[in-house]
Amino acid sequence: MPKLKIVYLNLIIISASVISFEIISTRISSVIFVYNYAFIILSLAILGLGCGGIFSYYKIKKKSSTDSFKIISGTVFLIGLSFSLFIVTVIELNITNPFIYFLLLFLPFFFAGIVYSQLFKLYAEHSFKLYASDLTGAAIGSVGSIGIFSLFTAPNAILFLSLLVFSSALSLFFSRFKKNKIIGFYSILFLSGILLLFNANANLLGKIPIGEFPEKDYYYVYPNAASLSQILDSRWSIHGRSDLVAYRNQDYVRQLFVDGSAGTQMYRFGGDINNFSSLLYNLLMSHTTTIPFIFLRDYEKDNMLVIGPGGGKEVLTGLVSGVKNITGIEINPDFVDIVKKYKDFNGGIYTDFPNINILVQEGRHYIKKTDQHFDLVVMALPSTEQLQNIDNFAMNENYLLTVEALKDYLNILTPEGRLIFTVHNRWELIRLIVTTLTAFKEEGISYQDAINHFIIISQDYAPTIVIKKEAFTQSEIAYIKNMNANIPKELPSVTYLPYNLKGTNYTRENQLLKSVEAGMLLKDYINKDPYDISPVRDDSPYFYKVKRGIPDDYFGLFLGVVFFNFMVVVIPYLVIKKKIKKADRNVLLFPLIIFLCIGAGFMILEVSLFQKLVLYLGSPTISLSILLGSLLVGMGIGSFYGKNIFADDIRKRLSVICLSIVSFGIILFILYPFILNKLLVYSQVLRSILSFFMMIPFGFLLGIPFPTAIQLLKQKQLERYIPWMYGINGTMSVLGSVIAVILSMILGFTLSFFTGLSLYLIIFLFLVSKKYRIQFK
Repeated sequence: MPKLKIVYLNLIIISASVISFEIISTRISSVIFVYNYAFIILSLAILGLGCGGIFSYYKIKKKSSTDSFKIISGTVFLIGLSFSLFIVTVIELNITNPFIYFLLLFLPFFFAGIVYSQLFKLYAEHSFKLYASDLTGAAIGSVGSIGIFSLFTAPNAILFLSLLVFSSALSLFFSRFKKNKIIGFYSILFLSGILLLFNANANLLGKIPIGEFPEKDYYYVYPNAASLSQILDSRWSIHGRSDLVAYRNQDYVRQLFVDGSAGTQMYRFGGDINNFSSLLYNLLMSHTTTIPFIFLRDYEKDNMLVIGPGGGKEVLTGLVSGVKNITGIEINPDFVDIVKKYKDFNGGIYTDFPNINILVQEGRHYIKKTDQHFDLVVMALPSTEQLQNIDNFAMNENYLLTVEALKDYLNILTPEGRLIFTVHNRWELIRLIVTTLTAFKEEGISYQDAINHFIIISQDYAPTIVIKKEAFTQSEIAYIKNMNANIPKELPSVTYLPYNLKGTNYTRENQLLKSVEAGMLLKDYINKDPYDISPVRDDSPYFYKVKRGIPDDYFGLFLGVVFFNFMVVVIPYLVIKKKIKKADRNVLLFPLIIFLCIGAGFMILEVSLFQKLVLYLGSPTISLSILLGSLLVGMGIGSFYGKNIFADDIRKRLSVICLSIVSFGIILFILYPFILNKLLVYSQVLRSILSFFMMIPFGFLLGIPFPTAIQLLKQKQLERYIPWMYGINGTMSVLGSVIAVILSMILGFTLSFFTGLSLYLIIFLFLVSKKYRIQFK
């Protein structure tokens, strides 16, 4: 058996590789599937960690430590092999079937669960340092995955992780091979790594297939779009796979996609605003987003902010409409780089116009910190149907269309300023109207007055709403009516103007506005609508959730995970209960409660905290990296030193720590958003560093209960149950992530966070109960 330091080092490598694989496979899943499928598949796959621990408990009965370590080292090799099998099979066999994909994704986590559970069983007396190594590796992997993405495409990144795990497995095999064979194996791995680095951005295996789903715009730009398309440029990043696609049936419009969705147009433009082609002008005029620009007067076109300019359509619209200064805020740097690279096609709209400034930032965050005011804020089709973040629980929803967001937008408008928002369909338009009415109401403007701030250009696909900071005047509406009358009939036309509801078209959104004008309570209209059109808030930012209550997919996933946990927790416990002495039952029950509570509790806290951080750090990628990195580093420190806290009194240690988690969590959740809001004026680097260090104390506390529970099992000579307990912790963490999402949909992330804290409170209450005080004496 290798020395403990070698074990710790290899556990760091394995943990870093596994969490990096999880993050990268999330991006791959988003290319192949739409959000619901991807979230469900990833959640079930990560159950593999728990399944590995439970399999280890039932099937691995090696008595000698040498035999156990042979199992561990061999299984580490299988982790690396399963990484390679996953990516090679998905690409070479064009796997888009969710069941086959799930099986391939399940295997690496299953093997990792075996390794982790066996290590904790074999080295139970060193559980604190072992857990610290595990967490350190996870922290490195969560942050390191961003660096890996900057070097490799996603498929090559998976191959790189395979080599990393193979090298770890080889170091554990030292005693079983001769020195010259070890050198030979390492030489092969080294040369493979060099070859991979030199071809980091090449498609060595081929491209990840884009799944054929209705939400995948790639297949529906034209009839038979896939057969007409040619991918001119493809780039991987933590934001997803960005593709620039040309079509053989025309060469006037190219499409930019992220993960096959969120299509945004790049138009052929000669670069001369005074020599604008009629074809390009007609193409722009066919979009509802363009129509409001016709109604603008010169003093209303001084400056414009475009949120998510993508391929530059809205920027080009502003340019041709005579807007003097244009700022674009794009979260995906690959989109910006691609548009700049193909400036010969698009006329250099991102590079050659001094009045156009494109910034790589998150839109909502930019608005929170800017002191500039704009005549126009434009956002067209903010598509978030894909997994836009780097972990499976980083939900597809965003904060661009919430009550709080709309208040932020209105605050940066000039007195004559207006918002121009284009959404996907009429249902989204109605929900946006309801959310905007709520924002105005909270700003002291009645619903009846608020409808005079709107102009609507409605159609079944891509309707547009104009929201003015100040109410439209009668003279402004008369001017707009006159301009609208001159718009050709084949182009989109205005369907709602203030002060003219009686003469408007009979549409769903107009019926809503008529009801509001007539004095109907907004909540009554919301309640009678068959769909969920309730106002969306930052605490539950699910703008695209159509059905009321819990979506069927999530409810099915919840029931499935609950049933699975019942099978691996309750049934085995009842069987074990019959086999052990009565005195040992309570001794076993308490660690079981700990693993149940911390498995679900930690994940609920993590999901909720992430959603709070994303608003202040300005990037989902950075937010999750900071959160995971800081919590895991803090947990690693807590695990390393936690054994010294009340070293002779485990009950006191656990009770103090769990109560501290609850107390500190409450302070953190209330105080940190206030502090981070004050820090918005500083650079993202400084805010990220401060956020990192502010989270570490909470992580320190969270890192102590798990190894303490393992220490308790070892102390009570129950270490044979460690793999089972590890498995339970893993399966409960998946349940925790699902519960966090469901609770946030129904009650919001605040109550979700406090639900996570309540699970640690349950542990504390068990500890202070008379029954367990006696047991620990």
